[in-house]
Amino acid sequence: MAMRQTPLTCSGHTRPVVDLAFSGVTPYGFFLISACKDGKPMLRQGDTGDWIGTFLGHKGAVWGATLNKDATKAATAAADFTAKVWDAVTGDELFTLAHKHIVKSVDFTEDSSHLLTAGQDKLLRIYDLHKPEADPEQIGGHTSAIKKALWYNNDRQIISAADDKTVRLWDRASMTEIKTLNFNLSVSSMEYIPEGDTLLITYGRTIALYNSS
Repeated sequence: MAMRQTPLTCSGHTRPVVDLAFSGVTPYGFFLISACKDGKPMLRQGDTGDWIGTFLGHKGAVWGATLNKDATKAATAAADFTAKVWDAVTGDELFTLAHKHIVKSVDFTEDSSHLLTAGQDKLLRIYDLHKPEADPEQIGGHTSAIKKALWYNNDRQIISAADDKTVRLWDRASMTEIKTLNFNLSVSSMEYIPEGDTLLITYGRTIALYNSS
């Protein structure tokens, strides 16, 4: 007999939700952050969906959001040409990282020392959060807007998906491209599942699973 489940619903946003991310499991449970076109990313308890707080400060749609592993920091990517880093416990804004175009994706390293960003300007940027005022390292190569960028292989590599119908693998140390996957349509979403070393990619009406090794 098939198991029937009733989904939890989390109200509060006033426009479409465009990105979700979970933290790791902490002594206080795990947490969920949502990015929304209403410009107000929200933090929730991951198992119940209960609202904890809203991060206020962006002046445009928020396209991407993430939490670090222990849920002490959050990062958001927005249409106001900024990425922001937040104290996820107090809700305070820690840094605003200015960009030249809309930011679509943010991702912390495992130790939360660096933040990877990407967006409409086709560039990957790596910020040292110990020196947020310093210019970021930049990696170019995509020919259209980047939708998602993720740290991979213990932060030694980066995976990025873009509107140029490619997913690309980059070496962090040399800042060079290692491999390219080509698709016949733009990639709409991408997630890496480290437990199974699996890369999940969606494009058109297709969900594709890759063994990332």
